[in-house]
Amino acid sequence: MHEEVYVSLSEKIANHVLTHYVEPARRNGQTTIEVQAGKVHRELGWKNRVASVCTTLESQKFQKENHLFLLHTSGPASGRSTTVSFAFGVLDPNKDVEKPAPKTPKGEKLKALYGLCANTFQELGGGEAFLRREREWGPDAWEKYEAETLEKKNSEAAR
Repeated sequence: MHEEVYVSLSEKIANHVLTHYVEPARRNGQTTIEVQAGKVHRELGWKNRVASVCTTLESQKFQKENHLFLLHTSGPASGRSTTVSFAFGVLDPNKDVEKPAPKTPKGEKLKALYGLCANTFQELGGGEAFLRREREWGPDAWEKYEAETLEKKNSEAAR
């Protein structure tokens, strides 16, 4: 008796992209490829499965298994449209890939910014003095801008 093998939508998409995009690119020595979700969807002859195509193409599993890395996506903010385009970097599956840099513990990058403007605020008389002067103008930043612009024009005209 013949046993039927179930292939998920994601596997069908991955196999199609590998066969029609990734492998030809590798044979041609390309280091980048662009895959449009709508084109893959049409090539597979599907209806109403664009979201599955997009989800598969952006997944880490798909990228890792096919030795790709996502460079960027373009298209609508939803990320689920026939116009979404994925640009991938193509890695050589026979070479070791550099290990990514170790992750920075949460908050470390923010801590590195601590005191970044300390010298600037010191030159302005300190943070509190700077804020006090800013608040003296009132809540309307445009009034302040117009007053400064007028003052600058008057001082230039006086010269």
